[in-house]
Amino acid sequence: MADYQRLDVWRKAHELAIDVHRLAARQAGDASAAALCDEMRRAALRIPVLIVHGSEADSAPAFAGAMREAAALVHELAYRFGFARDAGVLDAVPYAKLEARTIQLRAMLGALTRTVQVRIQSRDRAAGARGAESPVQETARAVAQAVRRDRRGVPGADSSPRGSRPRSTS
Repeated sequence: MADYQRLDVWRKAHELAIDVHRLAARQAGDASAAALCDEMRRAALRIPVLIVHGSEADSAPAFAGAMREAAALVHELAYRFGFARDAGVLDAVPYAKLEARTIQLRAMLGALTRTVQVRIQSRDRAAGARGAESPVQETARAVAQAVRRDRRGVPGADSSPRGSRPRSTS
């Protein structure tokens, strides 16, 4: 897919992870906030990591899946920010800035995911128009063939077509 460092969405997620890390480090002395800050730090760091993994995916569907997972983590992180504000761990001004950044990041991930999905659908339609199998059809056919092959090699597995019985050799 793409070099992740060229993706604006990765840059935004990376910057957010750094800022959350710094925020959590400032709260390190507060024992009651330590666990929450650690959870926020982990979630914030996981977002750019998912974008990196997605950019190395070998298929567009895998890339889109990684972006959806990253978007879900952004939602989780936004909730944790709200909880931290309500629990008195995060002041209103830093919360507002972090919330605005999560909204922007969710929008960017959503747009990227939709773009990839449109490309996948266009490719599948074009493959169908040419009479070729779509990747999903190809995969289904390959799985069915593998299952048939496996059944032939397993003692006691019935590999004969339904309704027919193997002839007795006695």
